[in-house]
Order: sequence, then C-alpha cells, then structure tokens
Amino acid sequence: MLVKREVRPTAEITPFRTWGPLSLFDEMDRLMNEAFSDLVRPARVATFVAPVDLYETDDALELEMMVPGLNPEDLEISLEGNKLTVRGAVKPVADEKVRRYYLQEIPHGSFVRSFTLPVEIDADKVRAEFKNGILHLHLPKVETARAKRIPVELAQ
Repeated sequence: MLVKREVRPTAEITPFRTWGPLSLFDEMDRLMNEAFSDLVRPARVATFVAPVDLYETDDALELEMMVPGLNPEDLEISLEGNKLTVRGAVKPVADEKVRRYYLQEIPHGSFVRSFTLPVEIDADKVRAEFKNGILHLHLPKVETARAKRIPVELAQ
C-alpha cells in the first residue's frame, strides 16, 4: 500500500519568531526548561480545602462545610468577635505496608478556613452539628442585628 504524504512549506511548521544574536540561546533555554522542569520541580501533593456554603436567614447565619472522612474530634471551631475559624486535619491512611503510588489525589494535612461574618453573632447560642461528613453551624444573630419588619402606614 502506498501512502501519500502532503508536503507543507517550512513557513507553516515553524511559528513566527524574530531571530537575533541571542535568540539561539533563548530557544535552547526554553527547550531545556521544557525538558527538565519536571525533574527539578517537587511533586505537588493535593491540599485539602473544605468547600463551604454560608447563608443568612432572618434569625441566623448558617454555615455548611463538607469535610468527608473526618470525625467531629478532628475539627476545632472558634469565634472571636465577627471572625469565625474552622480548623481540621485530614490524616493519611496509617498502613503497615509500603505504598508505591501511581496516582495520589486524596489530599491530607491540616486546613484552616476563616470567615469575617457580616453581622454580630450571639456566641453563647452557637450550635455545631456533624452528620454524614457535613459540618453544620447555626450562628444566631444578636437581637439588634435581626431583620425587623417595619409596617408602612398611610399618611393623613
């Protein structure tokens, strides 16, 4: 079987570059960086970032944070003024066997998420619940920060 190859002019293959006295060195530098950058660069390990929903109701702020694989004792929650902080640690699997990873995407390590809350919170009434890998924080507003309905009267 005979395969016919299409011959293209060189101008279509080579991208447009301006050539000067140092351009050969620049090109060699670019090629070396492309070829060996993975050897020099340390392998990236995934870091854990807990996704959060923070929303407001008339009486409170509600925070839901996904922390799969954690237990309540792995979490620390603090409220200082209007700054809410959630800390936790995702521990690697403790295994006696030596592991040779082909792919490692499950993140582990400690994480910290801090939020500046838009309203003042009654710290004594904050509740934290944990179910199915989701942390739920109920953050009641102080009485002065709650939404109040103001009736509109007909002027005389």
